[in-house]
Amino acid sequence: MLGYKIYFNGDKFVADNTATEVQTMPCDSTVSWMANKTYADNVVEKHNANDLKDVKKCKECGKYFWQTNDERIWFTDRNMKAPCRCYSCRKKKH
Repeated sequence: MLGYKIYFNGDKFVADNTATEVQTMPCDSTVSWMANKTYADNVVEKHNANDLKDVKKCKECGKYFWQTNDERIWFTDRNMKAPCRCYSCRKKKH
């Protein structure tokens, strides 16, 4: 299945101009695929307007990952620091 890759490049979200094979990514990955280029561009615009604050860089592997508002609230409610490692690296620790 082909799709247009959307990803965080370290500064902002961007969408590829060419469709590529869709890949499975970790649940907190900042990479996703959209079947339609117009839809991909709209998602990029939304992410850049609203979601840049939710992107963190993993201190272990250096990949970017999402930190959702719900996750932030969950940690705050428990007086815990928000994770500084992506899901994959956190999973390796256990």
